[in-house]
Amino acid sequence: MKLKDRIAVITGGGTGMGAGAARVLAAQGVTACLLGRRLQVLKDTAAAVGGGAFQCDVSDPEALDAVFDAIGDRFGTPRLLVHAAANGSMPPLLAGRGKACSREALREIVETNVLGTLYVNQVFADRLSRIERMEDGLRGLIVNVSSIGALDGVVGSSYVTSKAAVNGLCLSLARELSGYGIRVMTIAPGGIDTPMFRRGANEAVHELVASTVPALERLGTPLEFGDLVRHICENDYLNGSIIRLDGGMRIPFVKNVGKDTAVLEQADDRG
Repeated sequence: MKLKDRIAVITGGGTGMGAGAARVLAAQGVTACLLGRRLQVLKDTAAAVGGGAFQCDVSDPEALDAVFDAIGDRFGTPRLLVHAAANGSMPPLLAGRGKACSREALREIVETNVLGTLYVNQVFADRLSRIERMEDGLRGLIVNVSSIGALDGVVGSSYVTSKAAVNGLCLSLARELSGYGIRVMTIAPGGIDTPMFRRGANEAVHELVASTVPALERLGTPLEFGDLVRHICENDYLNGSIIRLDGGMRIPFVKNVGKDTAVLEQADDRG
């Protein structure tokens, strides 16, 4: 996909990986339409990249319909979706000494990370399927964001389950949408230095994650995430696959579940 003059929707686009993708894509001539819940944060980032800001909760399908209609009216039909919005809370099912974690927390994780992903992908693909193909014969691209936690078994089974669902969607949806000329890819990031990560990780966890990255011994950056999105856009032969963006790290098993160093409990980056 040639990026110049394309329109992209980036959920969770106000901060973190979504904002990193917006900055990289905007430098290639893309108009970035940023979706999230915090309108002022979205406006600030949109102003920096010359894009648009649209307040929306991805777990609300009616709101998504309205926002995508507004984007279409203002900018035209987007060719690219980067779905980075997520509830990053990672409570274990038993939150210490046999105490069950909040079932409301479980519901919110599933609604945002599973249903929200399905809703956003459906609303985007529905509109994209109705417009003309590009010069390469394709119509566009979906890039979803999961986590290496879904591959490495990080403690926080509710979050892991939700991100495993995003991984499971990748090849299936690529096959479903192939007749419409729509590619589907998934990025599974490791430790990326975002506000969500810093809210959820205390200093010990931050140092642990950084120290397990071979050779680099640091977290990744939102701009490195954005660079990978750009490459996926430009390389049409990437389709139906999950790419780890983790510097080669593998999540270690931490045995003392329930203590401060064990889990990332309150991270949330839905925009």
